[in-house]
This record gives sequence, C-alpha cells and structure tokens, in this order.
Amino acid sequence: MVKLPGYAGKILYIDISKKKHKVVDVKESFARKYLGGIGFATRILYDLLKEKVDAFDARNPIIISPGLLTGFGVPTFSKVVFASKSPLTGGFSRSVAGGRIGPALKYAGYDTVVIQGRCRKPIYIFIDDDRVEFRKAEDLWGLSTRETEERLKEEIGDKTVATAVIGPAGENLSLISCIDCEERQAGRTGLGAIMGAKKIKAIAVRGSKDL
Repeated sequence: MVKLPGYAGKILYIDISKKKHKVVDVKESFARKYLGGIGFATRILYDLLKEKVDAFDARNPIIISPGLLTGFGVPTFSKVVFASKSPLTGGFSRSVAGGRIGPALKYAGYDTVVIQGRCRKPIYIFIDDDRVEFRKAEDLWGLSTRETEERLKEEIGDKTVATAVIGPAGENLSLISCIDCEERQAGRTGLGAIMGAKKIKAIAVRGSKDL
C-alpha cells in the first residue's frame, strides 16, 4: 500500500448488481504516476472499458476520485472528479465539482470510488468509513436534489454527512443532467444520467479518519 503523504491508500470498488464491495490497496508506483483525481479516474476507466460498451450499459462505471490535495483545507483544492463514458458524447467523460463529497471520501479512507452494475429498484449508497450500505430509495425517486439531500440527512441523522445526488433529470436519463453535490454541480457530459441508469439516487459519505 502507498505510504506517501496525502493518500488514504485505498480504492473502493462497489458492485451494486451484487450488493458487494471490495477495497484494493493503492500501489506507490500507481500513485506516483497518476497522482489522484483525474489521473486515477482516467487510468481506471481506461482499464475497465476494454469493450465498446454503451454508456448506459451496467459495465460502464462511474468513478469518483478526489484530488491529491483534497481534504487538506488548501483554498480551491477541495475538488472531486466524476468520470465515466459519456451518454452525451459517447466518449471519455469527466466532470469536476467542489463541495464536501471529495474531502469526505478521503476522510473515510478512500482515494477513489468505482461503482459498477445496475439495480432494478432505486437505492442510495451510504459510505461510513469502512462500512458500505445499500439502502432503498424508492421514496426518494422523483424528488428534487435539494429535497433528496434534506431527506438523506434526516434519515441518517447527521446534518454533516456529505452527499452527491440526482434529481428528476438524471432519473429520466437526460443527456445534460448533472450530479448535485450540495450546491456544487458536476455539470458536464450528462453524468447524472449514468447514476439514473444505474438506479443510484444518491451517494452519502461520512468519514472520520485523519489524513
């Protein structure tokens, strides 16, 4: 596992079809070559998409990767990259957002999260340090992003939990839908539709570890 300063040292792989997850150590050579954020996300996406799959195919992942300095309180460096194959262009997709979701993932112990598969019914994913839960979200489907965020915080019982959610646009696979990260948006290339196709209404993250 990487022991370089600034890294959590883990990549979290989530398969929502099987409701399973695994954690893979980040090798130091990988960290030095790709640094984090868009570097990690691009390399992982390239390795996973060996075949010419449709953007809405269950095999197309959505990857969430905080930048190297995310979580350290450096001004303008709280960014997180969302990456996938774009439903809008059919090519490589990356969209960057600010807010708290990136730092929360680092505090939970992950340099990157890779989500694959598809659910039959809406869910949201709750990452709470080492715990990963798949929770029902039928009652959230159809709500706006703000309503979803508020309901998640109420259900979890923690107003500090970080969220990334979609609204009706993503649910209906709009090719220009975004992912809302508490008033910060990953707004390019239609990645809200990728979450909608996978039936992921939201991702909630709470982390308490030290970087």
